[in-house]
Amino acid sequence: MSTLSSETFSQPSPEIDCQLLTPCSCSMSDGSGDIDLTSLSGSNGQPKFKDVLNSDEGYYYSYSPCGSFTELQCQDATACFLDQAKEQAQQIGDYGRTDFEYDGNNVVVAYSSGSGVLKLTQVNLLCDPTACDPKFVPNGNQGPGLYEMTLTTICACPGKCSASGPTSGCHSSGAVEGLSVGSILLIIFFVTLALYLTAGVAYMRIRKQASGSDMIPNKEFWVVLPSHVVTGGKFVVAKICRKESKYDQI
Repeated sequence: MSTLSSETFSQPSPEIDCQLLTPCSCSMSDGSGDIDLTSLSGSNGQPKFKDVLNSDEGYYYSYSPCGSFTELQCQDATACFLDQAKEQAQQIGDYGRTDFEYDGNNVVVAYSSGSGVLKLTQVNLLCDPTACDPKFVPNGNQGPGLYEMTLTTICACPGKCSASGPTSGCHSSGAVEGLSVGSILLIIFFVTLALYLTAGVAYMRIRKQASGSDMIPNKEFWVVLPSHVVTGGKFVVAKICRKESKYDQI
């Protein structure tokens, strides 16, 4: 009589899915986190991405990953297709008629529209942890009633976004941790100015035994600076107005 060996047979891994939570979010069944597009809604009834051209077709597409919008004939829509003149529109996605699925590589969100003859729009959600500013590409018509789009965003990464936006690790171009280049330069300027004044006042007080307004470093410069600014401004205005003025006369 033969006996069964204790060989261990590998079990197929469970199928990964993204289970619908809201029309704007789903939860990965493998526990990696939620996909939340809530923060990518439009404002004031407008689509998040409006009239984006598909150059191959010559047609325009509007889309809001969360929330509804109205544009021409599209009402309470999440996806809309416009003709070349932007005078006629077809609704290709109704808000609330949403389904999420995982295709093995990316999460795909699908929107349906109409009754009888349905229109279906599939949006490929591409995870990019650096894409704080989402990138939308309308891939266009893929067949009768079928449309495809691509959305690249950090919010397509499981667990990277909440309803209010990215939770961490968001670095958009031209900004560091949400600060623009201009904001960073202003911060550097005012910090440097504060250090200059603090060190200057301390030096004048301790080494020069100055008191009151005399503790301001380079006091004479700061006193005449406003008048020089006004004079320079008048000179620029005179030049713009094409007045034949010399700087010394002003």
